[in-house]
Amino acid sequence: MEIDCSHCKGTIRVNIHRAEAFAVMLNFGTIILLAVLAYWFQSRNLVLLVFAAAMMGASVSPLIERIFLRTWPRYAPTDSSRSQ
Repeated sequence: MEIDCSHCKGTIRVNIHRAEAFAVMLNFGTIILLAVLAYWFQSRNLVLLVFAAAMMGASVSPLIERIFLRTWPRYAPTDSSRSQ
């Protein structure tokens, strides 16, 4: 994923680890599944569980970054920046 840097006005590439992508997709799938079940069964307890799953997913990404991916480079050079 490439984004424009507001500081240097160049293009940088965000280097996303597979574990981060897997955790986000797993959490999103869990939220969708629980939301469908909460709607299907009209359960307020399942709605609270959906909220808890969303909060858990929001805390997992920074936790993965700080524990497992300390040495993982967050940004990767783009092809245009290598030639300069």
